[in-house]
Amino acid sequence: MNIMTIHPSPSSGRTGLQYQSEKTQRLLPIGAPLVDQRLQGGIAQDGLHEFFAADHSDATAAAAFAMLMALRLPETATHILWVSGDKERQASGRLYAAGLAQMGADPARLLMVQAPDVRDALRAAADGIRSKAAGAVILEAQGHARLIDLTSTRRLVLAAREAGVLALLVRGDAVPMPSAAITRWQVRSAPSLPLPGNVPGFATFDINLLRHRGGIAPFAARVTWDHGDKIFHDAPLSGGLSASSAGGTTDPELRRQSA
Repeated sequence: MNIMTIHPSPSSGRTGLQYQSEKTQRLLPIGAPLVDQRLQGGIAQDGLHEFFAADHSDATAAAAFAMLMALRLPETATHILWVSGDKERQASGRLYAAGLAQMGADPARLLMVQAPDVRDALRAAADGIRSKAAGAVILEAQGHARLIDLTSTRRLVLAAREAGVLALLVRGDAVPMPSAAITRWQVRSAPSLPLPGNVPGFATFDINLLRHRGGIAPFAARVTWDHGDKIFHDAPLSGGLSASSAGGTTDPELRRQSA
């Protein structure tokens, strides 16, 4: 794992945004057939996606799920860039190389940037996306980071689209606010089923699609991570995959739109 402290250059002032149709976007399958079917193939590989924890105790699960989505990229996508400010890193803990290896990651492919604050973390993430040095850029910002708003996320969306880079925003236990992210997810850790011989089972997550700018309806699912094949599998969730009604969503932004 490589750790760097950098002083990024000022970010671009561009704010215009147009969304491509799903037909023209490269899609990254999650791997779980039922989930990919609902997503019509996967998530945009050259877009921004954000992940929130279901509650404070699930902040690590949200971060882990984002990292595992980055591992779904082909290894030819070179490095994964993880960006956080010092306060955010201390709040959610440090990345652990041995743990990452157990999840199927190669710690040598991970570049970690510790920015002094959220403003510089945003700039570092945008610069990392534009550089195309990493196949995926993950920005972690815990709590109520006011600088992560519609304007700043719009810049990240544009950068990801132009560079063809997967951009993932980990918000932990923050309250969802308006953003330009293509998808918004809520993540909760879930109990795993033991393997034969009472061996600990695969990491398991309850995921809830809160919003999709392509018009896909919200839904909930349970998935397990196969670290050997670096793929998610479907797992039963109260009888299988379920759909959430817009009126019952936990996303404040959607509730405002439906009010």
